Amino acid sequence: MDAPQDTTVEPWVILLRRYGTETRSPSTGDLAKAVSELFDESIPAMTESDYREHGAASLRYGFDAGPMFTVEITRSGSATLEQWADQDYEQEIAPSKSRPVTQGQALEIWSFLSSGDLESVQRFFRDIEERPTTP
Repeated sequence: MDAPQDTTVEPWVILLRRYGTETRSPSTGDLAKAVSELFDESIPAMTESDYREHGAASLRYGFDAGPMFTVEITRSGSATLEQWADQDYEQEIAPSKSRPVTQGQALEIWSFLSSGDLESVQRFFRDIEERPTTP
């Protein structure tokens, strides 16, 4: 008989789409659809006010006992990385980092996070900070 697995060491991934739907363990297609909802605002009955009200979606990657990483993408093309010690958002591991993103970059960063490639996620946000500014 196999030993019981400790589920606290297994990561989980939760996608919170723009209009409130949550998906556990989202597929690449789920991520692409959620990104498209943010950047392609073409629902006939929606007004600008409606779009503003539902202006972001997020992807969380974490472990039951922590840590947890969240990347929120906004309709205006901003990505924000938050890092928490646990899923209760009580102790921040590092200050949040934001940067502008294209639709393709939004899908890429969520794909990195969804697959647990935290090094690529960190690099994605670090690279923008290390670029020299022009006077």
